[in-house]
Amino acid sequence: YAGMKDTEKAFAALDAATQQGYADAAALSADPNLQALHDDVRFEKAVEQAKRNARPCAYAKENRQLDFWLGEWDVSTTQGGVPAGTSRIELILEDCVVQENWKSLSSPYSGKSYNIYDAALKRWEQYWVDNVGGNIFFHGELSNDGVMDYWTDDIPQSGGAALRRHLQFIPMGADKVRQFRRGSTDGGKTWNVEYDF
Repeated sequence: YAGMKDTEKAFAALDAATQQGYADAAALSADPNLQALHDDVRFEKAVEQAKRNARPCAYAKENRQLDFWLGEWDVSTTQGGVPAGTSRIELILEDCVVQENWKSLSSPYSGKSYNIYDAALKRWEQYWVDNVGGNIFFHGELSNDGVMDYWTDDIPQSGGAALRRHLQFIPMGADKVRQFRRGSTDGGKTWNVEYDF
């Protein structure tokens, strides 16, 4: 249609393609057959929609709720400021996953977490794995005060009552985040601090 100078049908076709998920913005911009459409604001909108289709997580506000945790962190305890480890938090997989890379200072312990917003369930999920075979699955949401609240379901324990965990990421201003985890073996009536960084 663009080659036949039928601008309206060309834009109708572009709109239909991008609404159905077409995601190659570079090909749109480089296609000589579409050169005549470049000066029209609708072409810019089609290219922008193709970019959004290619990286939907980069543009969805829910997927950006944990971005305050991104960065290279020196981690210390909240009580006494004792250095505990280092953590690199980065976006991977076209900004869909927030990946944590943890390394303890006092032991060879290390681990990773993969955090993603599940649009179907409308919640955040974290899967933690480590170098000693441990793993934990959390789910939660961003609270109204900007705290990321994660919970586990009750996890059976070999030595007794099931363990429920609560993990929080609390923004504390520029370049500071509190990471606080506690556990309960009585269904959430009482809690014990597991770490506070």
